[in-house]
Formats: sequence, C-alpha cells, structure tokens
Amino acid sequence: MAAALPSRAACLERAESSDEGFSQCAAFTDFFGRVNQEVISSMSQDYLSRVREEQPLAIRTTAPSFGRLTLNVQEVLSVSRQRLGGFVSNGLIRVTAGCNGTTLQQLFTYRCSEAHLGDAEHSGAGAEGCALGAGAAVRRRGLELTVPRPLQGPLDLGGLMHALSAWTSSAVKSLAASAAAAPPLAAVLGRLAGQAAGATALPLKLSGVDLTSFFGQEALEKELATHVGLFSLTSAVMFIGSIRGLNKHSTAQEGNIVGILATALGILSVVASPGFHGLNRFTITFLLAGTLGYSIAANVQMEEMPQLVAGFHSFVGLAAVSAGFASFFNPGAHFLTLRAIETFAGTAIGALTFTGSVVAAGKLHGTISGAPIVLENRWALNIAGALSSLALGLAFTNPAVYASSMGTACLLANTAIWGFLGTNMVLPIGGADMPVVISLLNACSGLATSAAGFMLSNQLLTITGALVASSGTLLSDIMCRGINRSMSNVLLGGFGTDGGVAVGPDGGAGGTVNEVSAMGFVDLLASAKRVVIVPGYGLAVARCQQRLAEIVLLLRQHKVHVHFAIHPVAGRLPGHMNVLLAEADVPYDIVREMEDINREMPQYDVAIVVGANDIVNPATQTDPNSPIYGMPAVEVWRCKTCIVLKRSMGTGYSGVDNPLFYLDNVRMFFGDARQSMDTVLHLLQESQERFRSLGAATPDSTGRRDQLRETREEYPVACKVVGVVRERGAGERRVSVTPGAVAKLRRMGFSVLFEAGAGLAAGFSDEEYLREGGVQVAESAVEVLKQADVILKVTAPMLDEVQVLQSSQTMVGFWNMHGVQDLMEALGQSQATFVNLSLIPRISRAQRLDALTSMANVAGYRAVIDAFSHLPRFSRSSVTACGAVPPAKVLVIGAGVAGLSAIATAHALGAKVYANDVREAAREQVESMGAEFVPVDAPGVAGEGVGGYASEMGQAFKEAQLATYARLVPDMDIVISTAMIPNREAPKLLTEEMLRSMRRGSVVVDLAAQTGGNCTSTEKDKVVVTPDGITVIGETNYPSQMPGQASEMLGNNFVALLEALGGAADFGGAHWDDQVIQQATVTREGQVLWPPTPLPADTPPLPARASPSPEAGQASGGVPPAVPAEVSRVIAWLEEHKAEIALGLGAATVLGLGLATNIPEAELTHIGYFVLSCLIGHFTVAGVTPALHTPLISVTNAISGIIVVGGMLQLSGPLLSARVACALAAVFLSSVNIVGGFAVTHRMLQMFKQDSPQ
Repeated sequence: MAAALPSRAACLERAESSDEGFSQCAAFTDFFGRVNQEVISSMSQDYLSRVREEQPLAIRTTAPSFGRLTLNVQEVLSVSRQRLGGFVSNGLIRVTAGCNGTTLQQLFTYRCSEAHLGDAEHSGAGAEGCALGAGAAVRRRGLELTVPRPLQGPLDLGGLMHALSAWTSSAVKSLAASAAAAPPLAAVLGRLAGQAAGATALPLKLSGVDLTSFFGQEALEKELATHVGLFSLTSAVMFIGSIRGLNKHSTAQEGNIVGILATALGILSVVASPGFHGLNRFTITFLLAGTLGYSIAANVQMEEMPQLVAGFHSFVGLAAVSAGFASFFNPGAHFLTLRAIETFAGTAIGALTFTGSVVAAGKLHGTISGAPIVLENRWALNIAGALSSLALGLAFTNPAVYASSMGTACLLANTAIWGFLGTNMVLPIGGADMPVVISLLNACSGLATSAAGFMLSNQLLTITGALVASSGTLLSDIMCRGINRSMSNVLLGGFGTDGGVAVGPDGGAGGTVNEVSAMGFVDLLASAKRVVIVPGYGLAVARCQQRLAEIVLLLRQHKVHVHFAIHPVAGRLPGHMNVLLAEADVPYDIVREMEDINREMPQYDVAIVVGANDIVNPATQTDPNSPIYGMPAVEVWRCKTCIVLKRSMGTGYSGVDNPLFYLDNVRMFFGDARQSMDTVLHLLQESQERFRSLGAATPDSTGRRDQLRETREEYPVACKVVGVVRERGAGERRVSVTPGAVAKLRRMGFSVLFEAGAGLAAGFSDEEYLREGGVQVAESAVEVLKQADVILKVTAPMLDEVQVLQSSQTMVGFWNMHGVQDLMEALGQSQATFVNLSLIPRISRAQRLDALTSMANVAGYRAVIDAFSHLPRFSRSSVTACGAVPPAKVLVIGAGVAGLSAIATAHALGAKVYANDVREAAREQVESMGAEFVPVDAPGVAGEGVGGYASEMGQAFKEAQLATYARLVPDMDIVISTAMIPNREAPKLLTEEMLRSMRRGSVVVDLAAQTGGNCTSTEKDKVVVTPDGITVIGETNYPSQMPGQASEMLGNNFVALLEALGGAADFGGAHWDDQVIQQATVTREGQVLWPPTPLPADTPPLPARASPSPEAGQASGGVPPAVPAEVSRVIAWLEEHKAEIALGLGAATVLGLGLATNIPEAELTHIGYFVLSCLIGHFTVAGVTPALHTPLISVTNAISGIIVVGGMLQLSGPLLSARVACALAAVFLSSVNIVGGFAVTHRMLQMFKQDSPQ
C-alpha cells in the first residue's frame, strides 16, 4: 500500500525535517492492519543511508504500545540512483512483533525512495510528489510495503482465502482469549501461532486493524465480537442447510453432519465471546451430559422412538426454564420491562413444553393411559390459569416487585401454572393423536429456544428456535390433514379410545366375517404377482417388522412385486412406520406414500394389513356420519384380496367399527401379529417347491387359474328367488342388482329372476348377468312379480305391482314417505311385506344398509357439477395477464350427507364454500371438508332431531335463519339447498326477495325439490330461469345421471339388507324384530307398521365422538364430557374470524409494544430475524420427504438443543450461586438433547437403504 502523502501546506512546513517528513509520509500494511506512526519514527537517517549502500540491516526497537518490534531488511534486490542525489531501493523486509510470549511474523516487499525536487521538477512529480509553490525546493522520502506476489495469488479465488484467513485468525485469537481458564492451552497456542506465522508467512487478515490496537484489550474484544457474529450467522445458515438435507434420503446423512457442525460452531461462538470464563465448567458438564445422551440414543429401541423424542422435548423445555431463571438471577442485570416480559414468557413456554412432553412420553410408554383423560372442570381450570398468569405477569413487570423476593415468587408461580396447563393440554388427547402432539411440542421447543434468544439478546437462539418452531408447526398441520381434523379439534381432546374396544353383537357394521388359515394365507401369497402391505401401530406393538421383512425378501426372491403403503399418521410419530421398516432393512424405495399407492391399488393381487384399523376404514369415504369421515385412508378394499391381521374384532382408536372386515374380498387372520408372521414365514420356507410352482406362473396362467377357481366355487342350493324388474319411472335408469352382486346373492342361497333389459339403461347387458350363473331371464315384469320371493326395486312400488303380490312375498324399495297417501293405502290393503331402504336408521351397525347415504352422496356430487355447468363463471381462482379471477362462492344449506358431498366437490373444484346447518354438531364436519361454517344467530337452540336428522325449529329460529340467508345469498354465485326434515315438507328458506338480490347468472340447486323444495321458485324436475336471470334447478333424481355407479352402491345396500334378514335359508322370522329392520318395515302381512317406534334415546345415531370414561381412564365407547356451550361458541367464533384475529393481534402487539416500551433497535432486529426464519423454515421443511419425518423431528429436536448457548452465557459467577446452578442445569439438559438427538438421527438414517439390483 502506498504511503499517504501530506498536503501542500504540510510539505512546505516539514521540508527541512527529513525524519519527520519520512515518518509522516510512509505507511505499510501488515497482517493485522496499518502500522502506527511510531514504527516509522524509529527508522533513522542511518537506516536510509545504509539501504542506499545495499547493506542489509536489522533494527530492533521497543514500541510503547506493543513491546518489541524487529524490522529486518532481509535482502536488497536493487538500488537505482537518481538526479540531485535521490535514489530508489527495492528489497524484502521481515517484520517481527512480540508481545507476552507470542511472536508474529510477516514478510513484505519494500520500495524505499528519496527524491530532491526543485523548481524544474515539482510540476512533473505527479502522484509521487507534492504540489509546491514556485521557487521551493524540498526533499521527499517514502517507504512502501506490500505482500509478496507469490502470496497474493490464492487471494484471487473469489475471496475464499480472505474468509478462511479471517476465521482462522478468529479461532486462534478466541482460544487464546480463554487462556485465563486454561494456561497450558495459551502456551501451546502462542507457540503454534509463532510457528505458523513464521512457516507460512500467510497474511491472516487484511482488515485495517492496526497492530498496536490489536494488542489492546478493548480493540481485542471488538475484534472478537465481529467474528462471534460471523460464527453465529454461519451456524444459523448451516442449520437451514441441515434441515434441507433431509429433503431426500441420499442427502439426509450429510444434513445431520451439517447440523452437528453448526451446533459446534454455535458453541464456539460463545467460547470465543469476550468475557467468557466458564470453559472448564462447560466442558465437564457437556462431557457428562453428552455421555448420557449418547448412551440413551445408542440403546433405545426403534419402537420406543416416539417416547424418546417426547422425552428430549421435555429436556429442551426444562433447559429453557433453567436459562430463564439464570437470567433472572443475574445480579448485574438492569431492569428492563421488555426483558422482564421475555423472561416471563420464555419460562412459561418452557414449562408448558416440559410438562406436556412428560405426559406425552408417559402416554406413549404406557405409564399413563393412552385413552383421553379429561379432568373435571377442565375449561374452568384453564381459564383460571390463564387469568392468573396474566395477573402475575403484570406484577412481574413492576420494577419494585421484580427486584424483590416477590419477583421470584411470581416467576415460580407462573412456571407452575404453565406446567399445569401443559399437563391439562395433553392429558385429554388420545394416544393415536400423538403424532400431532409430538409435532406441536416440537414447535413449542423451538419457541422456547427463540424466547431464550430474545431474553439473552442472542440472534443464534432466535433464528434457530424459529426454524424449529416452523418445522413443528408445519408437521402438525400435515398430521392434522392426515386425520382430517383441525388443530383446535385435536387440542380439545376427548376423541377416540385406547383402541381394541370390543364390538358386541349389535355393535358391528353387520355382515359375515371371512377367516383365512395360515396355509390359505400362504396360498394367496404364492399365487400373487403384486402385493401391498399396510403397517399400523400394531406392527410397533407386536415388534414383528423383522419377520415381515423376511417374508418380503422371500416373496421378492420369487419375483413378486412387493410395496409398503404408509399412512401419514400411522404409528405414534410422523414417519414412525418408515423408521421401523428401515430398521428391518426394508429398502426405502419400495416404501410408498398413501397418495401414490391408492392410484394403483386395484392392480395389486393381495393387500396385507398389519395392525392397522382406522387408516383402512372404508367409512372414511362412504359414511358422512362417521367421526372419521373425510380422513384419508389406504384403500385396500379396492385390491382383489385383502388379508387383515388382528387380535380380535376390536375397534380402532376412533371407537367405530370397520366395515372393511365384512367385505367379500377381505379375509381375517386372527392372532398375535408376531406369532402370525412366524407361522406364515415358516410355511413359506417349508413350501418352496409349491411356492415356486405357483409363483412361476405367467400373467396369462394366473388369469386362467383365477377363472378356474371361480368356476370351481360351489354355491348352496337356491331356496328363494330374488326378482329384479325394469324401472318404469320417468327418467329412472338405475337397476337394483348389478352383475357383480349376483355372486353375493347366490352365496346366500338366492337365485335371480331378471326381467329382460332391466339393466340396459344402467349399462349392464343381459349377457353379463347370465355369465354370472344362477340367473334366469323373464320376458315381463309380471312374470317376475309372480314368481320371485323377494322383489328389489330402486323406486317406490307402483300400484299395479302392489296388486300382483301375494302374502308370502316381500318387496324392498327406496322412496320418500312424504306425499304418498295413496301408496300407503294400497300397501295397507296388500298382504305382502314392504320394506323401504330410505327408512334405515343412521347407526353404526346399519351403515351397509344405508341407501339414503349412498344416493345422497351421489346427489350432492352431481348437484355441484350441474350447478357449475349452468354458471357462466370460473369455479376456481386464477391469475392471467388481463387480471385476477376470484373463485366462485358456494353456499350449501344443510350439512347432511348430500350437503357434505356437495361441500367436498365444490371445495375440490377450487370454490370458496360456505355452509350452514341447524345442528351445531355439523360444524366440525363442515370445517373438516374445507368449508366455512356460518351459524344462525340463535344461541341455545339445538336442531338435532331423531336419527341424526334436522328437526323442525321454532318461529324465532326460522326468522333468524332467514335473516342469515338474506345476508349471505347476495354475495353467492351458487346456492345448493339440501335442507329436509324426514318424511315432511321441506322448509322454505330461499324467498323471491333473496333471489332478486343475487347476481345475474347465479344458480340455485334445490335438492329438496321432491318434498316441495327450499326455494319458492323451485319446480320439480325443471330448470327455471327467473326474470332476474337466476337459474333454479329442481332435479329430483341426480343418482340416475350416474346409473352404473349408483346401481352398484344401491345393489350393495340391497344385498346387505337380505343378509341382515337371514339370507335365503333363514329369511325373515326373528330377523323382523331387529330394530334396524323394524324401522324400515312399512307394512307386513297387511299390518301398517309405519311410522315405527323411535329408537331409544341412548342409541346415538350419529357417533360424533367415542371416548373412554374420564374417571376410569379406560377404553369405552362412551361420549366424552361435553365442552361447555360458552367455550364452544368462543372456539367457533375464533375459528370463523381467525384471519382477522391474527391480523388484529399482530397489529395490536406491535402498536402496544411501541407505545408501552422503548424497544431497542437490537430487539427489532431480533423480531425481524424471527419472522424471516419462520418463513424460511416453513419452505425448507415443506420439501422434506414424509418418509424422513421422524429423523426430521429428531434432528430439529437436537438443533433446539442449541439453547445450550443460553446456559453457557451465564456460567460466570460463584459455583454455588442460583444463577450458575440454573445455567449448569440448562447446559446439562440441552447437551443431552444435542448429543442424543444427533446420535439417534445418525442411527436412524444409517438404517435407510436403497434397494439393491436383483
């Protein structure tokens, strides 16, 4: 670097002083910065003269600021003489500085010059001279030092060497700064520093910090603070990279290593911090805790991973509490209101995380019952705790209270309160909801870490905690979507049982259970070409993954394609099943996600369900009244054959029976899963030759074998005839029995008498029926009506049909009982028996008979499709070059079966859906389908009627209801009305005034048109366009627009009814006394039985929830204690206005803090870091593959252990002081978390192996 030149005036004043002029005009750059003036001042005229003579010279001097300094002219390269006695000399100079036993060296090139300028020369001096006045004569001397060119080469590599040099320098200096705690280390570092500088001559830093200032304590601390900030920022960025590494299996291990390095760098940032004096305390504590954490991680079973993760979460929470108390006990801290709030909130979040995690771990381990445990007066206790905490917080922020013993009491009391709230939050949540809870506690541990960062003004903690919090929050949302429930619903608790609730004789879905033997199981596997396996929590309980993996290996060796289908919430931890399978050496590339496998499910020959129940329940898609309706499921019922391994017919966590077990293509294999797997594996190994002969079949031979099996199936001798007639109603295209149902009827001992052409309108030819066997074709309906014992019809009986029937015959139809007086008179005069499927009660065991649900499901779907076909607007939002298009707004009135189906369809089409129902119980179902529930402002009124239907409301409620619709309808594009009261005229809900208020082109679909309609402009089976351009559709038979699928669904309902009536051999008799059959029987042997006696009040037809008794804490099918009405209304209002509330709270918080406190700039920076880190964490975690969710939780759990920094910063002080004791506790707990978390993550990731080529 060239020496700085003096100004013109300065040159004139100093022209006669050669030494002063030399010292002021010369400067050079060393490895720490610019050399002080006194270095140049020590260079004498004698030095310059000897350099002129090319004589190397070593000058030793003692500079006042930094001790001994040696300037050694090592080599003179060249000397050139100039006019007037001037010269220029070039060479090498070695600068050696020594201080306190530390020696630092650097080699430079120098250029020493002396020029005499007179009148003739000064004007041409340019940059090398001084601007002098006329007639002046000056003598100018200069010295320039630069880094040798060979050392400058690497610095051209994009600044990489600069950064590396800076970090290396900081590391050496930071460790040297800890010499007070470890004197031997200082001596070693001093020797190494001297040797390194002399050996490499590497410029460690070129930042402009002068050598003198470097050795000053104040400048040293400033310099270290700069690099501490670099370490912290780098550590935070590496944590982001660590999480991103889990996006795929191939980079997951590297991501874990990056997380370890980031944690080490974060710890180093504290060790390098000025004033850190707790190295010995930290080292000993970290080693002890790390040993414990590693021991836990190395010995834990993978089945116990959920409780281990919950336990580690509790360590983070308790560490946050300890760090908060350590900060509070700091005697040198000054009171700041904002700091007090941060301490108060940080300890509260930590306490909630600690106790909630402990309870979760207890539930997962079995120490605490996995069933929901609801404390008496739970809500009152929660509200009282929140209010008490608020009062304590106000007192704690008072400076006088904060400084007294009352401050300690307030902090302790608040910690206890939030500890109780954490316990009361997790206790009511059932075991199968633990994936949501674990993810939520993961988010809480991140918040606790961020709170410690705010409290201690540490950006690393703030950023890292925000990353972990966003990770846990996103995982919680994923888990909630996996069970089709909202976060608030999960936290309300009380849902489900402990699993395995026995189903009594009347408690099942009805039907026959088909069992399979172990040898039959092996035969099915041997003849299969594609097998899918669905593991559930029972796999973890039985610990049979190793045996299952051996079976899979054996199947794959015989060229059977095997895949695993993983449900997002299977097990007790996100990704739990993936870890268990990886432990058993199952290749991760044959483990597939639910969405992928469902699309290909019909292609699999055999599906094996191991220890799963609710996640394979067809009711999730077919029964809107089920508490698990809408939950994504693995659709194993679509396979050719499904084998379910279970101990018994007990229910799953939801407490409802599983209709899957009664399907014709399902076989039950009862017994302990581990023993069952052992038996199957043993039989497979013993039957290698037979296995190969069956498994070696080509696809064509497999198809022939299936056909042979079918032809060899023996049916019982038919003893009764089922008649199927062609539907003669206008526009009716359905048929009561499809070809696929013929075999089911034959197995029950029925033959089929079929009117020619009865199935043509539905897409089924007579030849398809005849191929099934046991079918006779009649030429007319009269022939069928006279010969059949049971006649099945899609619609109501016609009067001429009724007159033909005899007393021994039974007719089963499906019709609405409103406005059928003439038909009822005819039925009463007939001696035959008439059953109406639309009257089947909506209870769990009657689900398979519920034709109303089947048809209403189709009607709701078709209503939305029909509405959008008439709507001249988009259904979804879109953004184009010409502007944005908003989504269509759809209002669904009535959230019954049809309403829920309409909601799901409209939501899938991208519309904004609103829904209303008089039953408050429908709110949860509506919201689970993605719609916004709009209540009627009539508190205290329940619209729940008998059988799960709506009841007729009072006049006051009707007026409030109409006012609500009048407010909503003008803003809607489509209104779908489904409000009906069973067997009564539909209420009028949409008036002419409401229609006139709608936009032109809007559409109204009235699904209640058959019973008069909800709209005053509805005309049955017509499409009406009002003068204002509103289309009103009054279609009454939407299922007939999908005749094939609707017929299959309805045919299954008819088959289930005949099965409930005893089949052909035991038809009728005592079965007529069954409550389900009684409700649906209209007349029998001339006696009118409708309306029937209502079902008992204690038979809940709509099992919204099933949970254990809170007192006993045991699994049962009872209903949990009801949430108080006030709480329900508050929660409903919060859910409805959550966006506005979030915006308002955010604005109020910012405004309130701005007005009440003087927020330092550093705090604002912390808030900015926190918000940005949350966003970055969200997008980073969103890319993580679901198979690695368990390692993700584990690694974020370890990352949250960076709260160790909070303890390290407070280790100074007397060892027995409260502050140091709390700090040591924080360090110990978080160190266990760090080492254990990263170690168990490494262990899990090592288990994931890719499939090797076969």
